Amino acid sequence: MKNNYILSLSLITLFSLGVFAQDSKINPGEAHQKTIKLEKATSKKEALSEFGKKYNLDENNTFEAKKETSDISGMTHQRNQQYYKGIKVEFGTAITHARDGQVETVNGELYEVKNLNINPALSAESCFLKAIYYLPSSKYVWEDASEAAAMDYKKPTGELIILPLIETGEVKLAYKFDIFSSTPIAREEVFVDANTGALLYRNPIIKHADRLISQAENEAIAKHVEKVVTESNAVDVSKAILVTGSAATRYSGTQSIETTFDAGTSKYVLNDMTRGNGIMTYNSENTDSTAANTNFTDTDNNWNDGNYVSGHASKDNAALDAHWGAMKTYDFWKNIMGRNSFDDNNARINSYVHFNTTSGGAGWDNAQWTGSIMRYGDGSSFNVLTSVDVIGHEIGHAVCQYTAGLAYRNQSGAMNEGFSDIWGACIEQYAKFGNLNAGTDTASPGTLGVWKIGEQLAASPLRSMSYPLTRGNADTFLGTSYKDTQDDTGITPACTTPGQNTNDWCGVHSNSGVLNHWFYIVTAGKSGTNNANAANGGPDAYVVAGIGMTKSSQIAYYTERDYLTANSTFVDARNGSIAVASSLYCATSPEVQAVTKAWFAVNVGADYVGLANDVALKTLTTTSSIACGAAYSTSIVFENAGTANIASVSISYTIDGGAPTNQTWNGTLANCSTQVYPLTISGLARGTHTLSVSTNITGDGNATNNTKTSIIIVNDNGTVNTVNTFNNTSDVLVSIDSSGKTNSVWQRGTVNKTPLTSAATGNSAGYATKLVGNYPDATTSYLVSQCYNLANMSNPNVNFDMAFDLESNWDIIYFEYSTNSGANWNVLGTSADANWYNSSRLPDGADCFNCIGKQWTGLYATAPVGGTGANGNKRNYSHSLTPFGFGGITPASDIIFRFTFVSDDSSNNTGVFIDNFVVQGVLSTQENEFESFGVYPNPSNGLVNVVLSTSEKVNITLHDLRGRSIYNETFSSNGSVFNKELNFNNLSSGIYMLNVESAGKKASKKIIIN
Repeated sequence: MKNNYILSLSLITLFSLGVFAQDSKINPGEAHQKTIKLEKATSKKEALSEFGKKYNLDENNTFEAKKETSDISGMTHQRNQQYYKGIKVEFGTAITHARDGQVETVNGELYEVKNLNINPALSAESCFLKAIYYLPSSKYVWEDASEAAAMDYKKPTGELIILPLIETGEVKLAYKFDIFSSTPIAREEVFVDANTGALLYRNPIIKHADRLISQAENEAIAKHVEKVVTESNAVDVSKAILVTGSAATRYSGTQSIETTFDAGTSKYVLNDMTRGNGIMTYNSENTDSTAANTNFTDTDNNWNDGNYVSGHASKDNAALDAHWGAMKTYDFWKNIMGRNSFDDNNARINSYVHFNTTSGGAGWDNAQWTGSIMRYGDGSSFNVLTSVDVIGHEIGHAVCQYTAGLAYRNQSGAMNEGFSDIWGACIEQYAKFGNLNAGTDTASPGTLGVWKIGEQLAASPLRSMSYPLTRGNADTFLGTSYKDTQDDTGITPACTTPGQNTNDWCGVHSNSGVLNHWFYIVTAGKSGTNNANAANGGPDAYVVAGIGMTKSSQIAYYTERDYLTANSTFVDARNGSIAVASSLYCATSPEVQAVTKAWFAVNVGADYVGLANDVALKTLTTTSSIACGAAYSTSIVFENAGTANIASVSISYTIDGGAPTNQTWNGTLANCSTQVYPLTISGLARGTHTLSVSTNITGDGNATNNTKTSIIIVNDNGTVNTVNTFNNTSDVLVSIDSSGKTNSVWQRGTVNKTPLTSAATGNSAGYATKLVGNYPDATTSYLVSQCYNLANMSNPNVNFDMAFDLESNWDIIYFEYSTNSGANWNVLGTSADANWYNSSRLPDGADCFNCIGKQWTGLYATAPVGGTGANGNKRNYSHSLTPFGFGGITPASDIIFRFTFVSDDSSNNTGVFIDNFVVQGVLSTQENEFESFGVYPNPSNGLVNVVLSTSEKVNITLHDLRGRSIYNETFSSNGSVFNKELNFNNLSSGIYMLNVESAGKKASKKIIIN
């Protein structure tokens, strides 16, 4: 029983086991994920909210950002974890894909959780007993305190989570346990129903590991190496500490390896400290131990004699392959993909050679990634399992663990294996040839080793990527040798039932051929007819022109890293890879055609159908500056997404939904070429404006990629002592969300809601966080004032009326200022200031997570601190601005203010109402001003004239909006008026502050250079 059980737990290995029948029905060929495309400029929070609607999620479902990556096209991808009432929803993942901060698409897998009782009927302790019943062992790691401490592992206490049952769509409250046994060797996540104690799901972490290498051990090793390196007297100075050696590897000839000289033994060891946090290769000495960290050693760093001679009974030369292979694997991910080790954080790669589950017995026929380390057996039916493709394959599982996290069963498990085959092939090609110029296998069974997995380990390879059927693996989805899974058929294989896992976790190895064959086809090209039967959509003839491994590997990596989630299907991989190829190239590029056609070749999705005529609006760029008087510019980029040349593009845009302005571009635009087209827009009033642009051509075959929407910001100078009542359309202010792309919160007008009624707000117009209904969740939004010159004002202050109804200690509003045109913002005042903030709370782990220590918060009926009535009754708030006025510490000639509103992820109220905003002050009577000071033209192309009423020397300085000095010169004045032309042609377009000083007087003006 134990022997069978050990085999059943061989999760991410190279070998296929048996197959069992199944009984659950999910329509084959379906995408498990959902995807939305957003035409309007959208923040991540809003995009996630929209995506949640696809799954009918309510306000109790929230998201937490986990990982963000970027690709060479400029796209950023952020993974977000789903929570329900603060409890993690296992597998629940939404991935946003954004360009320039604007989310374009969202995909992922979420789960509808509503009205779920999150109070478990059973304790974690009782469910733990169930978990070990489902995963029995004669010895668990936590029973050995020293072993557990060494690998930072503790007896699991159980994490309360919400588990979706993928086959039925149900959600269950469950405890998740990391069960780690040493006899038999197994480590799995076991999910137990928190109400019934039933086994719900098992997910092998992997995978026969006796022990992991702890962080403490890693740090100790690093300190030891550092000590040896820094203590020059510890070694013979003729011998380098970190050196390059020569290794006669078992499978790849003589190769250069990085080693370390061990001063204690005066020998070289297989420790490479030049890559990340190290690559360490150890000797398990034909035991099941990875505890000793026994080194392989050599006296002269030429690893070609003694035990390393070819044919030596020790097979120690296999350790040289393991070490070199790990080095080349690290280099592939670093140099080709820009990834720092398998975790993208320079994780150490620890390898154990001569590992054996039966100490002293026949060689172990396996190689495994355990979730932390690599282990290689000497083999009995196979040779030592340290060929470079096997190493690349196994560490590829580690990459999957830190990216898509593909669940190891069904189609997702097959892709888990398939991606590892892909990386094994790529790393073999890169390691042996220094390039990714993999060739074509012209006829079955193929002759190129790069397309075989483990071809050096036995007479026949484990798998073939070019001709999978020759090794008994499927080359076609639902075709010959394809093993039915719970994703495909009406029969349920016992993927997760104890003792029934000899079906290879529903065909993860046999079905991996679908993905790895797709990769071969898209890389090398192929023609033929697949073997899907008519009931499954085949057979289909295909002809695919390959795009080479450099491009195909990048597309595969971005697909795995940025688009796939735990339970993704082949269709999800198809959708993701086409999206990646389209982003890197274009929709009708040879790359997209090859990717799509290769999927069709393996019976996943339809064949590529190109459009002759298609224009795609790729980007809409606007200058979103709140600086007063700043010129705004707008341009679009459109692409020929069809196959025929484009000679003319019709462009139409509207401002705030008004009458369209129509323009035409004429020229020649070839397939996949892009064109930048500036839009001339002028005369916009102060405020936030919505710009919608569409492109079109005659016979356009795809209207879904023709429109984009963005925000234009226009601001100007305000007048001190003028009250803005917000009663008229001319009284608008800039309202903008934190994304800088949307304005979804602040609205001008009269409120019409309860309890923040029009009566409570004085029956007058103002600005509110929604005039009707509650404010949105998970939003940060700003209401921005005009710009004010306080440099000549004595004792200035700011005043406004406000009423609010906010979820106390969760949703807040505060007041900020900027003196450099919005480049930097500072909070004005504290709760200690009279008639100002009513809260000084900071986050304490229980609530107030958005609090900054000075804010307004609280419900409508709550009496404000230091005031009368209730928060919801409109009353006056004021604060001194003396430091920014005449004689102040930092007089400001161009100061802007904003109200910053922040809401949390759930439970909203009626919000905030602002009215009668005014900046007040008294003009200083002191003689600190010039009678005349002019700068013209302004805006300019860089040539400006400065005119100043002075007969003294004039010092002129210029600063950018970040306060950096750009220009500083002193000039003499001839006569009573200074007049000088200055040349700023060398400066970038933008806004600058020009300062003049003469005869003890100072003045400033903002200039704009186009």
